[in-house]
Amino acid sequence: MTDEITFTVEHSEPGYNHVRLTGTYTGPATVEDVKKRFYHEYFGGREAWCRDGRFGCVYHID
Repeated sequence: MTDEITFTVEHSEPGYNHVRLTGTYTGPATVEDVKKRFYHEYFGGREAWCRDGRFGCVYHID
């Protein structure tokens, strides 16, 4: 049995062809979990991080 990870976006900041997200999570999350959940399937993303119940990343929308 695996623990479920729940991401809650608390802030989104639009930019030129990207959006910066930050928020909280529950469960045992990794940077790879953040990438899988938020990176665009074609355009990708960057700067994914998670630590102490908080996460953030930039996902590309171009």
